[in-house]
Amino acid sequence: MAAPAETELIAKAKRGDVDAFCLLVSGHRRAMHALALRFCGNHHDAEDLSQDVFLNAYRAIDRFRGDSSFHTWLRRIMVNSFLSHKRRKEPPRATDVTEGGFPISGSDRTAFNNVMVQQILQRLEEVPARQRLMFIMKHQEGLTCEEIADYFGTSIGTVKKTLFRVVDKLRQEFQRPEIGISEGRNARLSEIP
Repeated sequence: MAAPAETELIAKAKRGDVDAFCLLVSGHRRAMHALALRFCGNHHDAEDLSQDVFLNAYRAIDRFRGDSSFHTWLRRIMVNSFLSHKRRKEPPRATDVTEGGFPISGSDRTAFNNVMVQQILQRLEEVPARQRLMFIMKHQEGLTCEEIADYFGTSIGTVKKTLFRVVDKLRQEFQRPEIGISEGRNARLSEIP
């Protein structure tokens, strides 16, 4: 549920007060952009998605019932906007690891981890957008299967089955014997395909 100050801003925004709406979304801008960045994989598309979310929220503010928090409502709009965008456009390819906010360090282990993250993001681009979103919501956002099921309007079993399939696909992709890394030592960049 919304906090009292947020409730007042929502009421004013519903009456057409643009300044109130701007104040309302300003508290959620960073969180929404971070979520959009996780969904999209790059800053440019994340910015576009965030703007779409706020524009759609402004257009639909009179339909906000308050059954959930304003933040949850914005997240739901983001999921819908992202899925709509994916239906209209071919998915962009994953870009440099640093663009996703992952630091690059000099150690071999960090370099190996960054390559693995990059490879996971690339392989996630190959799965359907809905499955990718469920995976990101579970493993990056930390949402429960029940919360994800609520977002997508589906059963918890469907979410669990989808997550299992994505994880199983990733597991199969990464069980390549050519990455010969023995227990107890770090990988060298020359060992990474």
